[in-house]
Amino acid sequence: MLIIDRDLESSLWYLGSTIAQTLSGSMGLLGAIMLFSLQEASKSIARAAVQLAAHPHPTMNPAYVHHLLTRRGFHELAKLYGDNLKGATEVGTSLDLLGHHATLTWELDHDALVRRKFWTALKASGVMISFSIAVCGLSPQLSAHERIGQGILVISIIGAVACLVLYGILLRALFRPPLEIGKQ
Repeated sequence: MLIIDRDLESSLWYLGSTIAQTLSGSMGLLGAIMLFSLQEASKSIARAAVQLAAHPHPTMNPAYVHHLLTRRGFHELAKLYGDNLKGATEVGTSLDLLGHHATLTWELDHDALVRRKFWTALKASGVMISFSIAVCGLSPQLSAHERIGQGILVISIIGAVACLVLYGILLRALFRPPLEIGKQ
C-alpha cells in the first residue's frame, strides 16, 4: 500500500492548476496584443510598399509593380526593388528610394520575427498547460512517490518561468523600435 503525502498532493494540484490558469490567461492577453500589433504591422507594411512603389524605376514594369501592390505581394516587391538596387550603378539612385526600400524590408523582417516568437511562446505554453493539467490529474499518484512528486514540482516551476521569459522576449521583439536609417 502506498502512503500519499497530502501536502505534496495539494502542492502538485494547486501548482498545476495555477500554472495552467496563469499561462492560459497570459496567452489570451498576448493573443489580443498580437492581434492589434499585427493589424498595425499590416498597415505599416502596406504604407511602406506604397511609398516604395511611388518611386518608378526605369527597369521595372509599372503594371507589374501595381499588380504586386494590389495583391499584397510585398515580399516580392521588396525583392524586385532590392534586385534592381543591387544592380544600380548610377550615381543618381534616390536616397528616398533606398530609405523606403529599407523601411519595407525592416517592416517585413520585423513582422516575421514577431510571428516566430509568438508561435514559439504559444507552443511552449501549450506544452506547459497540458503538462500542468496532467499533473493535476495525477497528483494523488505522484504524491505517493515523494522524490518524483518533488521533481515534478521543480519541472513545473521551471517550465512556467521559461514560458514567462518567452513572453518577455516576444514583447521585447514586438515593441522594438526600428533602427534609424544611417545610424547603425
